[in-house]
Amino acid sequence: MASKYLSSLSKDDYLELTKKLWNIQNHKCFICEEEIDLDLNTTNIDHIVPLANKGKDAEVNFAVTHESCNKSKQDANLKIAKILQKLSKIQKSIQSKTSKSASLKDILKSYNGSKYEFKYKIEGMELKYSFSDIGDNKTYQTPIYTDNLSKEQTCFIEVPVEYLYHDEIINPRGINNSIGKLIKEFDKQNPQLHLSLARIEDDRLKIFDGQHKAGAQILLGTKKLVVRVFLEPNIDRLTETNTMLEYSTANCF
Repeated sequence: MASKYLSSLSKDDYLELTKKLWNIQNHKCFICEEEIDLDLNTTNIDHIVPLANKGKDAEVNFAVTHESCNKSKQDANLKIAKILQKLSKIQKSIQSKTSKSASLKDILKSYNGSKYEFKYKIEGMELKYSFSDIGDNKTYQTPIYTDNLSKEQTCFIEVPVEYLYHDEIINPRGINNSIGKLIKEFDKQNPQLHLSLARIEDDRLKIFDGQHKAGAQILLGTKKLVVRVFLEPNIDRLTETNTMLEYSTANCF
């Protein structure tokens, strides 16, 4: 949808707005976050939130980009385009080093995750834990549930990304293109209907299922994730279940 505001500007006013946004953005493209040289690079001004998504046709909702970035963006929403570009950089960096796709491990590493051990203890049917490494010295506690069929014991906790790791044993798979759809859905504030699943190994909370959903939320700026934690699980059973679930999902209509 065309901008009436931008259309009303004279050439000089448009250039002045470009320079103003350029300074606000520390001379960097809003999408790729690489430097813009106003003397050498062709630029565009675009809405951060599209008018079709009720974005304002005003300076507060404008950003300056390289023209090439704006033309090649994968989404009309500049915020989403910026996130997808960040993900693309992570993917390219990992592929150039390992020839493999990036995984949740690489997203966590890029967003200050996977730094600390999970300090906890089990008392009766309660899990007690703390996040003191990030200055949160409160002792939290949550009930432990026993599944009636598998007899696996689990609990539900909200975990800062600094304490989350990717489980490369149960789920060694990389990120695929489905994460882009999840990013768009979560950005619309649609709810997370399936929690990521994690287990504790070597005092680390490792996500073994739901890495795309976890990654999408982290890329959108989420600092804490609610996860279902399996306590002393049967690893072979979790691996088999996770593999069969992945196969069934890939082959469903």
